[in-house]
Amino acid sequence: MKKQKTDPVIKLTAGRKLFLIFGIFILLYIIGTVLPLESTPHYYNRMSRVWNWTEILILLTAVYYIIKTKVFRWRQAVLSLLLGAVCLVSLFRDPRTADIIVTSVCVAAAFYAACRLFELAGVENVTLQAGVAGSIRSFGLGAAISIPLALLNVLYLSLSRPVNIGNLFRSAAFALKPAIAEEVIFRFFLLAFVCHLLQGKPEKRSVNLLLYALLVLPHALLHVPDLFFKSPGMAILMCFLNSVLFSLPMALFMKKKNLQAAIGMHWLIDFVRFSAGF
Repeated sequence: MKKQKTDPVIKLTAGRKLFLIFGIFILLYIIGTVLPLESTPHYYNRMSRVWNWTEILILLTAVYYIIKTKVFRWRQAVLSLLLGAVCLVSLFRDPRTADIIVTSVCVAAAFYAACRLFELAGVENVTLQAGVAGSIRSFGLGAAISIPLALLNVLYLSLSRPVNIGNLFRSAAFALKPAIAEEVIFRFFLLAFVCHLLQGKPEKRSVNLLLYALLVLPHALLHVPDLFFKSPGMAILMCFLNSVLFSLPMALFMKKKNLQAAIGMHWLIDFVRFSAGF
């Protein structure tokens, strides 16, 4: 593939867009953390509030690019709707119907927009090219490599309450939603978004470090807003551990392999956690 030269003006615009999106996320995160829960009775904790607001931000960004690109791709649309529909399985586990529907719509929009952004950036979309057999192999590889992390996660959680083995089939089904939703929304879409802004794959080391920070930090931060409110120091520590042990390996799989491998890794970790009663 012929490498496209990036004009300095485009680089400046790309940088501004990245800082704008990240700045809006930080603003939402701060407001969602310090705002009293009583002011938003729909949410039962700060994490669910900030998480939902962030998904809406990404949903709006994805819809903007879908409208902007104009060209329609049937195969990508069908896959997007399928992934979004799978996430609706959580309706049987979580009573927050509106939030789950927002997540499912966000998954569909983010996946479709990401596919279009990869195409516009001239970057090979290895996720679409994997095929059924390749997707199964990638999913299995991600799941197999995550076994030690899954066991470590359950070991940590068991320090606060005992393990209670539950229904394995239900755990496997319910683990699909966080695995698909979080990898599509917070990594697959953001990776495509950055490639589009740069008009190609990031090659400089500094740009790659910034990319990994974008694929890791927001996702890790979203897990600790309630802890930030109670104990900022512990929140920073947990955010660091979550980033290094979980978010970074998934981001590496996403960039080096494909979406299927990242989903496989995420799925097994949550499957083991749900199966153990956490």
